Amino acid sequence: MRVAIVGQGYVGVTGAVALARQGHQVTGIEREPARLAALEAGRTPVSEPGLQEELSLAMQTGRLNFAADLKHTHVREPFEAVLITVGSPPDETGAADLSQVTSALLDVAALLPAPAVVLKSTVPPGTSTRLLQAHPQLRDRYAYNPEFLNQGSALDDWTTPSRTVVGLWSQSVLPVLHRLYGELACPWVVTSPDTAEMIKYASNSFLAMKISFANEMARLCATPDLNIDKVMQGAGLDPRIGHAFLQPGLGFGDSCLPKDTAALAHWAAARGVPTPLLDAAIAVNRAQPGLVGDMLRQELGDDLAGSEIAVLGARYEPWSDDMRAAPSRALVPRLVAEAAAVRVWDPATDAEHLRRLFPGAQPCLELATAVQGARAVVILTEWPETIEADWSLLAARMAPPAVIVDGKNCLLPDRLTGLPLTYRSVGNRLPDLVAAPAGTPRPATNA
Repeated sequence: MRVAIVGQGYVGVTGAVALARQGHQVTGIEREPARLAALEAGRTPVSEPGLQEELSLAMQTGRLNFAADLKHTHVREPFEAVLITVGSPPDETGAADLSQVTSALLDVAALLPAPAVVLKSTVPPGTSTRLLQAHPQLRDRYAYNPEFLNQGSALDDWTTPSRTVVGLWSQSVLPVLHRLYGELACPWVVTSPDTAEMIKYASNSFLAMKISFANEMARLCATPDLNIDKVMQGAGLDPRIGHAFLQPGLGFGDSCLPKDTAALAHWAAARGVPTPLLDAAIAVNRAQPGLVGDMLRQELGDDLAGSEIAVLGARYEPWSDDMRAAPSRALVPRLVAEAAAVRVWDPATDAEHLRRLFPGAQPCLELATAVQGARAVVILTEWPETIEADWSLLAARMAPPAVIVDGKNCLLPDRLTGLPLTYRSVGNRLPDLVAAPAGTPRPATNA
């Protein structure tokens, strides 16, 4: 099929590469000049495992190219399908800004003959109905087909999804989608566009609530007689619950959950519908990063103002370069304001970028340099270099009291046992003393 994908952000680039790999002739449409130039040069503008290699291969085969708009492409025959994957960021009220979606749909409506139109951007319920009122000629060629990609496994999630949700008004567009995606071994949920739009928000909101629930449980499991790792392990083994998204930390800070929960809450409030569960999840998440400052003040007291602090990791996740809602964006400026000096190390972010992100903080190229002389280390990204580091050597570089605040609960507490440092995590994670052999010394402290 001849396919265009409007918007070459995280979802659009992933989709373009995946569909080209399936054998489709794909044109990625990107208006932003710098991003378009990178794509035309064969460089992916987003960070995702395997994406760069697959992008290069797809371009080499000739099945993937890029253009600035739908009118000026290298494709001589009309597009059979156009996917819209532009952003729907929050505005100042928290509502979804649909200007990019509206503009993209206007461009697609100008194409003759009319292609199948597949909107994948996350939009509030009722958006498709409202937008298609201005383009009735597309109604029978339209489908709302949300994506459910996870950062770190996006290519696999595209090609082997857990489900395919399709909202449409006419069954005639279904064969086009089956040709587009091929044989998918997953359930298809075919419904109206309004319901499909709500499915996307319901899915992300539930995941957000699981994360906030895990963080609330971690606050309850902050005493030595409770172990949050064991609590989440035991709870997650119930197949009705599952382990996914039950990892305590500094909250949900990826590219989707913060904006989607805010947009759904705004949508509900505008209709006078209370959402106490969703509101509570948002409130817990908003407060979660403050735990880092609380723990530092508890351990360092008045000495925090004269202390050097090392921050390990600026990204929300190692495999994502989306920094919009990363906890570091709020936390590092607070630390710069409270501590004597703050050093930031992130192996995937260059020094100049770190300086722009965090004025007043000192970028470090090496992990060991970052922790040298620091009275406290704050871990904000679960980089393998951090998890697998020799903490006995790093502890020797630190200044007393050598506090580690593990904001991602990623270090193995057993490996810190007996080291001259104080380990703090989100909830108590110390090895279970009941299971320890007789005479085993108590490990590093963790309140």
